[in-house]
Amino acid sequence: MNCPAEPPILLDLAPKPTPLNDALAALGVEVRRSLPAPGELPAGAVAGCMMGFYDYVSRPWRAWKLKRVLGPGVPVIAWNRDAPGYLNKRPWRLALASRLEGLDIYATHAITDDWRFGKEVALLHNGANIAAYNLAGRSLESLRDEGNYRYDVTFFGAMNADRYKEYLPRERFFGALGQALESRGINYRFIDTSRTPMSVAEQVELVQTSRININYGAGCEYGAPMGYGLPERCFGIPACGGFLLSDYRLHAADAFAADEWADYTDLEQALQRIDYYLGNFAEARAIAERAYRRVLACHSYRHRAEELLALLADWRRRHGA
Repeated sequence: MNCPAEPPILLDLAPKPTPLNDALAALGVEVRRSLPAPGELPAGAVAGCMMGFYDYVSRPWRAWKLKRVLGPGVPVIAWNRDAPGYLNKRPWRLALASRLEGLDIYATHAITDDWRFGKEVALLHNGANIAAYNLAGRSLESLRDEGNYRYDVTFFGAMNADRYKEYLPRERFFGALGQALESRGINYRFIDTSRTPMSVAEQVELVQTSRININYGAGCEYGAPMGYGLPERCFGIPACGGFLLSDYRLHAADAFAADEWADYTDLEQALQRIDYYLGNFAEARAIAERAYRRVLACHSYRHRAEELLALLADWRRRHGA
């Protein structure tokens, strides 16, 4: 997709810039972090206005104020990369924000329930920052050499439940998994990054020296019945050439083909899959290489920026803006 010449400006009023900002800039879009002064921009110059999703939930009336300031031709959109983390908000706030549907477009990486929050709902996955998470000078061919691996199973991520209750399920899972792997004589390493921070280079090295990279849970899913959206690691690990074994994710089928994805539903099945893929290394590498190519073809943040622009352009076309 080519970035449209008009309109070239996107307003991003979220408290923190999204990972899309650099990708949008690379596509030729000017991303502004504040509202323009009255009369500063010609009519039609703004493609859309992004606001923080939790800012919308806390103050849904702000979306209506933005639409009054920007005019009817500028869609207001929020991207929820933390679903279903909003479930810990006050129920009346969620009900009000959903009932008002103040957003023109509610984009989310996990469509999980009946909460809408916007007049239109769109699935917008997380992605891979391939400038940071990539082969790092290695080749897919070198990753086929089983002698280059130091670990059988690894995980890195926050799991300090003493400080953050939302990581309790993850802490328990990896505690039980570690005991089971030890009893099988399987080499593993689990790193709690809330206690032991890792640089990007260290993360990439661990991914590329691990036969199996596990994904389990996310802090935002605390109290939710199951996982839906794909955390960034589900794209970043394949981008590094690593083999990902993930807990079940409903939206995995929207992002990867069946032969590009490996998952499990519980601890027992995780152990079964670990045993299987350690015994079938070539098959695991074939899945990893297909996933790598899928991420590069479809799941970088440049792709997400293109999808966002397409959403906004389609909205403007349908609303005669």
